[in-house]
Amino acid sequence: MKFIRLALLLCLPALPAAAHDLWLEKEGSGHVLLQGHRTGAHAGAERVPYEAGFVQQALCADAQGKTRPLTVAAGYPAKIPGDCAALFVAASSGYWTKTAWETKNAPKTGIAGVLKSWRSEDSVKRVSRWSAALAQPLTPGLEITPVDDPFRLGVDDKFTVRVTLAGKPRANVPVAYDGATRGATSDDGTVVLKIRHGGLQMIAASLETPLDDGKADTLIRATTLNFELPAK
Repeated sequence: MKFIRLALLLCLPALPAAAHDLWLEKEGSGHVLLQGHRTGAHAGAERVPYEAGFVQQALCADAQGKTRPLTVAAGYPAKIPGDCAALFVAASSGYWTKTAWETKNAPKTGIAGVLKSWRSEDSVKRVSRWSAALAQPLTPGLEITPVDDPFRLGVDDKFTVRVTLAGKPRANVPVAYDGATRGATSDDGTVVLKIRHGGLQMIAASLETPLDDGKADTLIRATTLNFELPAK
């Protein structure tokens, strides 16, 4: 049985290697949305600017899981006010097309020699205070949710998260901790991970599905869960 699980793990698709990390950092009474290469698995600049219209939605959830929309001024880095038990931000860098010569931030329409094209959608959720209501997803998009209080965890503790899409568990989604894929979700959408350090936690998942809008071949959704533990 252990051999079979190892074989399945080795066959898992890796999360996109060229993708940037997306995370929320505490700043004053609110948060700031950052993009770059925060985890060791991603090489390159620690912070990478995004376009002014990158942020599509911001939701502030209270302890009962009720959400309210937040207004986010266009610009980099996006500063998001509000004291939230959980903060969810959805963003998109739009369409991308890869040819033999370059990768362009544009739909494939009218471009010659297309090798691959996709639309990129990203999201990040930061849980700051725990309540049982936050064990449920906040949105219908691709989302990672802790099933129990993550703030009780310490280094080397194991914990379970659930990946959902349209509010339903999603199976066979690769999940990464600090940029390294650690497993895939089971039929109930869950996967067990291990806390490897204190400080900001980065749990990520991605899903690629066909797209038939004529502008790209696939839709690539990527989502990240953040919560912060005492640094040790």
